[in-house]
Amino acid sequence: MAFIRDSINVKMFLLVVLAIVAMISLLLVFQQNFTDINERYNQKIEELNTTFEELTGAQQELNRTAEELDIRSLREEDLQKEYNELKDERDDLVEERDQLIVDIGEKSEQIETLGIQIAVKEEEISDLNQEVSDLSDRIECFESGQTNC
Repeated sequence: MAFIRDSINVKMFLLVVLAIVAMISLLLVFQQNFTDINERYNQKIEELNTTFEELTGAQQELNRTAEELDIRSLREEDLQKEYNELKDERDDLVEERDQLIVDIGEKSEQIETLGIQIAVKEEEISDLNQEVSDLSDRIECFESGQTNC
């Protein structure tokens, strides 16, 4: 019985040692896996931080571009309004110029007509002055007592 007891104690001891070795092996494997997982986790966090920084930079660039686009749109609207106002003003001035050209043509015709009328009136005045002069000469002639007048 002592042999069985010794044999059972030895078997128990071996079983305990085997269990301890198995636990230590499992702990080493789990520790290695945990270390690998932890390293991969840290790498992923680093990649996420890098990606976040890139996205933040891209978002800032997009915001800046959007602001520039808004400013350009406002500037374009202002320039379009100013262009339309200047175009309307130019059209009004062209219309006014054309009307003035028509008025100048009419006034030129009136000037020619008035010039002709002035010439006719001056001729009438000249004729009337001649007639007055002739009548004055006749009056003087009658006043002086002449009969051939």
